[in-house]
Amino acid sequence: MSHSPKRKRSPSDVFFDTLGAIVPSCGPALRMVERGQQRPLKLGEKLVLFYNSPLCLHCNCNRAKFDEERAKMRAIRSGKRV
Repeated sequence: MSHSPKRKRSPSDVFFDTLGAIVPSCGPALRMVERGQQRPLKLGEKLVLFYNSPLCLHCNCNRAKFDEERAKMRAIRSGKRV
């Protein structure tokens, strides 16, 4: 078996990856909303959605899309419960 060589990561890559895991952002929130439209979210996914719901604290980049998709997700979930 051939293994691919490990990619060297700079200290700035490590820093920004860590910062991205700590600070709420739109990427994970939008992924969880889209996944929630396809199937019920697991507990860990619900926590990711809850934590990342504030989205990017420094901007308002995807707020409208997030709100729209989350409303769709809730409508799908409430329709299945009825």
